Amino acid sequence: MPTPALSKEEQIRERILCAAQQLFQQHGLHKVTMDDIARALGRGKSSLYYYYKSKEEIFEAMLDREIREVLAEVEQAVALAPTVEEKLYTFCMTRLQKQRQKAALNALVAGEALRSLDLVHHIRQCYRQQQADLLRQIFAGAEGSLAACACPHSVEALTVLILAGLRGLGEELVFSDSLALVEPAIRMLCHTLAAAPLLPAPSQPSS
Repeated sequence: MPTPALSKEEQIRERILCAAQQLFQQHGLHKVTMDDIARALGRGKSSLYYYYKSKEEIFEAMLDREIREVLAEVEQAVALAPTVEEKLYTFCMTRLQKQRQKAALNALVAGEALRSLDLVHHIRQCYRQQQADLLRQIFAGAEGSLAACACPHSVEALTVLILAGLRGLGEELVFSDSLALVEPAIRMLCHTLAAAPLLPAPSQPSS
């Protein structure tokens, strides 16, 4: 489907986010001012406040946009994969590919998290939740031993395992800068999960 045309206000917001992202990645959030963003756009600072109340709000909107773009690409790629194992593999590989492509942005977010954890924490939590929701959709279509939709306990355990594994593989990717080195680990992880037995439901404490 063709992407719907942006309204004039949406176009202005997009230009603000693009200009701000370049400045943030060059100088860091704490060094960039609303004046800097306005100058980069060739606009008066007062006009920015019509769209965003602060540079922090711009920063959050920028991250939200980037997350939505990444998740949309991951979801599209997953939809084309034929089996659950391939869907899990595609989810992991596409997710890491996008992480690698956005290395400068990831470094910015990591730096700002050290200065202001609250600013980044909410967005990271939302990102994790949306990834988990997509994984649950994949599991919902599983068959055989990975029919985890029949056991919510297994769904949550596998979701935690995959997201934690991706964080670790993402760190390896930062050090090695080579998807070819982490790809076999991703393939092994997905193959293992595709053959994973269901977990028993947690026992209820006796009254």
